[in-house]
Amino acid sequence: MNFNKYRKGKKPVFMIIPMIDIIFFLLVFFMMNSLQTVAQKALAVQLPQAQSASAPAQLPIIMTLDEEGHITIDNKPVSITESATIMKKHMQENANAAVVLQADKRTAHGQVVAVMDMLKTAGVKRLSIAAEQK
Repeated sequence: MNFNKYRKGKKPVFMIIPMIDIIFFLLVFFMMNSLQTVAQKALAVQLPQAQSASAPAQLPIIMTLDEEGHITIDNKPVSITESATIMKKHMQENANAAVVLQADKRTAHGQVVAVMDMLKTAGVKRLSIAAEQK
């Protein structure tokens, strides 16, 4: 069966001008929305004082162990003995400080165990090992 004789001779036309209008509208909308949120965060306010107010939770200490076994604490390269003294100092200041260990997956198992042992002897009670989600 030939259905071509029942079709109209017009081919569909792809109109790009309305799509450009919509994209510009969305661009302006998101730009104005982001400017509004930045303006709200930038307001200078003085918070009231209260006796029961507490300090915000402390950020965890990030310890990175790369493939070669180099240690960095908060992006500062240190040796394992220096890191032990730094961690002891942190634990004396705040006994509940959290430490996140970011060890490369190609790092030797013995090096990771040595760093974890050093952290335990330094008094770290809250240790997390960073991993990526599959």
